[in-house]
Amino acid sequence: MNLSDILYSFYRIKSHRIRNIISKAILRIEGGELYSETYSRIFKKYYQVDIGLYTLGGCFVPYQIDRYTKIGRYCSIARVMRSMNRNHPMDFKSMHAFFFNPALSYCEEDRIEYVPLEIGNDVWIGHNAIIMPHVQTIGDGAVVAAGAVVHNNVPPYAVVVGNPARPVRYRFPKEAIEELLASKWWEKSIEEIKPFIKEFQRPYFQPPDTNNT
Repeated sequence: MNLSDILYSFYRIKSHRIRNIISKAILRIEGGELYSETYSRIFKKYYQVDIGLYTLGGCFVPYQIDRYTKIGRYCSIARVMRSMNRNHPMDFKSMHAFFFNPALSYCEEDRIEYVPLEIGNDVWIGHNAIIMPHVQTIGDGAVVAAGAVVHNNVPPYAVVVGNPARPVRYRFPKEAIEELLASKWWEKSIEEIKPFIKEFQRPYFQPPDTNNT
C-alpha cells in the first residue's frame, strides 16, 4: 500500500479539517486535480461523483455537484457553479428537508429520487452556471456559458447561454461534430496526444474561403 492509498483510507474520517489536509497531501503527491486518480476515487466513493481524468475545477468542491453525476475526461468546470440532481418536493405537504432527508433524523429513508446526470468529455462549464435537477445529459464538447441556468439536455458541441439556457450556436458544423464524436480523441492519454499536440493548438475547422470562388 502506497502513501496515496493510506491517505485514501483515512478520508473516511468525517472531519472537515482532516479531509482538507488529506486532499492537499494527495494533490501534492499526484500532481494536482488534472492527474490525481486517488482524488477522483475519493469523489466517486464519498460524494458519488465520477470524474474523468484530466478534468479540473468545481467538480472537486465537495457537494457542489450532486451525487449520481458522471463527468467525462478533459472537462473545464468553473470553481463557482452548481449542479443539482433533485428538487424539493412541491407535491408534499411541506417542502422542508426535515420531511425527506434522513440525515436530519426525522424520516427513515430518502424520500426524493435523484436524477442521474452525465456530463460528457471536453465540456466547459462557466462561472456561476447552474444545472437544474431534471437535466440528464450535457453532450461532449458542449459549452455552458457563465451565468447560464440549464433546464434542458445540452446537445454535443452546443454553446448554451441565458436563463433558461438555450443553444445560440454550435462550435463546429455538423460534419465536423460527427467527425470529432467518432474520433473519441478524449479516450487517449495526454502522453498519446503529445506527438499531435499542434492539432489541438489551432482552430479545428476553417470555413471555406468564399473570396476565391
